[in-house]
Amino acid sequence: MTETPPPRIVAFPFGLIALAFLFTVLMGAGILVQPSPLRVANAAHQFDATAAQARLARILGDEAPHPVDSAAQDPVRERLLTEIRALGLAPQVREHFSCRPQPRGPLIDCAMVRNIIFSIGPESAPAILAATHYDSVPAAPGASDAGVGIAVWLEVARVLADAPLQRRVIFLISDGEEPALLGAHAFANGDPLMSSVEALVNLEARGTRGPAVFFESNQPNADAVHAFAAAPRGIANSVMADVYALLSNSTDVTALTRPDLDVVNIALLEGLENYHTPQDSLASFSARSAQHMGDIALATTRAFAAGPDRGDASSRVYTDIASRAFVSAPAWAAQAALALSLIVAAVTFWRAGAQGRWRAFATPFAVLAAAGLSAAAIGFGLGALRPGETSWFAQPEWTRAWCALAALAAIPFALMLTRAPRNAGLISAASMLWFALIGFAASFFLAGVSILFAIPAAAYAAFAAIGLVWKPAPLVGAALAAALTLLIWAPTLFLIELALGFEFPFANAVLMALVGTTWLGVLTGLQRSVRWRSSAIVLGGAVCIAVASAAMAPAASAARPMPLNISYFVDASRNEARVIAGGAARPLPPEIAAAANFSPHMLLPGDSFPSWAAPADVAPAPTPTLTDIMVATEGGERIVRAHLVMDGAYRATLRIPRTAAPLRATINGVTTSFADTGGAGEYLNVACQGRACDSASVEIAFDRTGAATHWFMIGQTPAAPAPPADAVRAARPAETTPIQFGDSTITLSQLRPFD
Repeated sequence: MTETPPPRIVAFPFGLIALAFLFTVLMGAGILVQPSPLRVANAAHQFDATAAQARLARILGDEAPHPVDSAAQDPVRERLLTEIRALGLAPQVREHFSCRPQPRGPLIDCAMVRNIIFSIGPESAPAILAATHYDSVPAAPGASDAGVGIAVWLEVARVLADAPLQRRVIFLISDGEEPALLGAHAFANGDPLMSSVEALVNLEARGTRGPAVFFESNQPNADAVHAFAAAPRGIANSVMADVYALLSNSTDVTALTRPDLDVVNIALLEGLENYHTPQDSLASFSARSAQHMGDIALATTRAFAAGPDRGDASSRVYTDIASRAFVSAPAWAAQAALALSLIVAAVTFWRAGAQGRWRAFATPFAVLAAAGLSAAAIGFGLGALRPGETSWFAQPEWTRAWCALAALAAIPFALMLTRAPRNAGLISAASMLWFALIGFAASFFLAGVSILFAIPAAAYAAFAAIGLVWKPAPLVGAALAAALTLLIWAPTLFLIELALGFEFPFANAVLMALVGTTWLGVLTGLQRSVRWRSSAIVLGGAVCIAVASAAMAPAASAARPMPLNISYFVDASRNEARVIAGGAARPLPPEIAAAANFSPHMLLPGDSFPSWAAPADVAPAPTPTLTDIMVATEGGERIVRAHLVMDGAYRATLRIPRTAAPLRATINGVTTSFADTGGAGEYLNVACQGRACDSASVEIAFDRTGAATHWFMIGQTPAAPAPPADAVRAARPAETTPIQFGDSTITLSQLRPFD
């Protein structure tokens, strides 16, 4: 008689369930920071987004783009002034011809700006500056950039108009922000009101929806952080401010800031596909986002204006926790907490046992290395497969998915590679040791990042210390630290995606893997004795599916069109014309490629990259030039004086070789030094845009040792009739959109001032 074998027990990989949970959170964390639903009713002291949106609709009227000093801007400004007066306020228009050197480019930009200024509160008191801008780029109606700022500040002014304020609130709705922060530059350097300003709250938009994010501040920032802490559902972290300071991006804050100014810069980031395009309209305007920005701007401004300057000269690090809580601490305290947590984690790790100690220690590093290497390889492969394309732009979810899956697949792979012990306490201690170590080291380069590490690390350290009297405490602390890391970091990773996209997907994957390492102890405890192979296979297969989906996803769609300007270019000196369709590094849409004989060409002197260009008939085009040119030698310098004739063009750029040794430019009496510009290249540039540029006086001073070379004049006219380009423009697919200057006419002519 044979015995019946006992039933086979199949161990279930509960660790895989936990990894699936982590994937779900990493994919959907953006939900946690989305603005609240629009309020149906508002108290008198609350921000009313519906009223704010209605005002903006009246201001924008037919939603025509309204760039600085254009005819289309005049009615927008008049309607804006009407809305301000309807609130019982007295706006002033301050007109300046403003020139500003670009600190990161070899360019001086000029235009006539008309800033709108009004105020509430005690007139003789120190002031809070509430800033935004009302000009748009030539291609966009500007409903969000920065129409949302206008809508918010007018409603904030209504709410605070009768509030008992100790400090004055000056509202600056600047002009000329888009080309070069010209209105803010004029206010900062020439308006007497600026001397009374102690704090600045600026509103911007790099998208058209999503949460309003506090992304830039000053140092030391304690007063700004204190004011922002009053905001409902405030979203911010100090590492974003640190990273932003390293980027070349700029807002009006760049021109307005000074060492003693408290700064809170707030922006919408979601909806990048609409930024500076015709889609930045009232149709894409989000009242929920306006309400979120309005609630934050109102609370922050009220906190600033309700009392005197606190004068706190300390630096703080800060973060929100899923927009439901806001935590800040002195920068030194967060760094000290990380150092202490690092010591506690190291002691706990050593006390957890010698068996498998160094294999456990190697595991978190192996996770990060595997995630980074695999993501870098995938990113390189996708780039080689689709050169020149931003493959994640239309459907970023697939790229987010494969980054997250690569990060999570690295966990079972690393656990198998290192043959990590099944000791949850040891693995937890090793992972938190690495987490605290990375955070502590990173804090010396980006001080603001310390808070993101310090909160989970300190939670683990506290429970690890309790472990001296209650043995389960370290495991409880590890679970709490893992949960806090996920709660803090997952929404932050979503904001990083909004701000930077997936230009460097390996970095996104490594940060996701860093979050995953804090879960190593929890995963080990859940998995028990079950092998990790099946989990690795499942996750590896999921990575392949996500990568394949990302590879097949279109780079653009009608909902998320790719920027593409189709411009008409005339080289007046050679009497040649071409149709231009964007940079040649990116493949042309088939519809555009079939419409004309395109090939790569370097068109403008000083161009770094070729553009797609097709031959076209020469047609009349606005071609600016210099007239009444006179050359003189004065005080050891060579001076060229002339007048600028726009010939119907909107923007004229004078391009001068560096070998000519230009020293300064004076346009309409405003002098700017080329030494204050930045960037590199063989040319220095002076640009003027708008109606005030026609007949503008131009004076360029040169070192007399400079070469007497010829110059170039570049004209740009948005939306100018260009029949030779009509057929190509008619072929534009819905998956592309004009951006910035839009479909324009560009002219190039050569000037010989020394002949």
